[in-house]
Amino acid sequence: MKTACFPLGDEPVEHDERAALAARFANVQSQVISSPALAARETANWIAQAFDIDRAFDDLDYGHWRGHSVREIGAQRPEEIAAWLADPHARPHGGESIAMLAERVAQGLARLPRARGVVIVTHAIVVKAAWAHVHGKPLSEIFAMGFAPLSSTVLDLDAELRALP
Repeated sequence: MKTACFPLGDEPVEHDERAALAARFANVQSQVISSPALAARETANWIAQAFDIDRAFDDLDYGHWRGHSVREIGAQRPEEIAAWLADPHARPHGGESIAMLAERVAQGLARLPRARGVVIVTHAIVVKAAWAHVHGKPLSEIFAMGFAPLSSTVLDLDAELRALP
C-alpha cells in the first residue's frame, strides 16, 4: 500500500532493513506470528528463527482491485472507492469488506495467549482493524489511521480490554 497500489498478495519486502528489525527485536522473548503473505513471512524470519503463520492476520482481500493503483481505481470507478471508504461493510472490489476483516482479526486476537507477549507481523490495515477492536472504535476510523511500513505498534490486550465497558 505504500506505493498507493492495492497489493497483489505475495510481494516481497522492498526495503532491506534486516539489521534494524533484528536490533529492535533482539531481546524479545515472545511468540512470533506472521501473516501468510511473503513480505510478512520474510519480516518474521528476520526477527525470529521460528514463527507461526495465522491467516487471521492476513491482508485484506482486495478482490479485482489487486495490483491496481488507488488513483486508477478512483478514476475508473469512483463510486466503488467512495462506497468502500464510506461503508465498512461495502465490498465493491468483490473481495473482503473492512467489517469482514475486522471480524477475522478479532477472532485471531481472541486466540492469543494472555500470559506473555506476542509479536504479530502483519499489514497496516490489519493493525488498524486490531487497534479499532481493542480500543472499541468504529471501523469508520480505520482510513484516518496512518502507520509507516515496518513500524511497530504495541497493543496491551488485557489492559485495553479491561478498560472497555
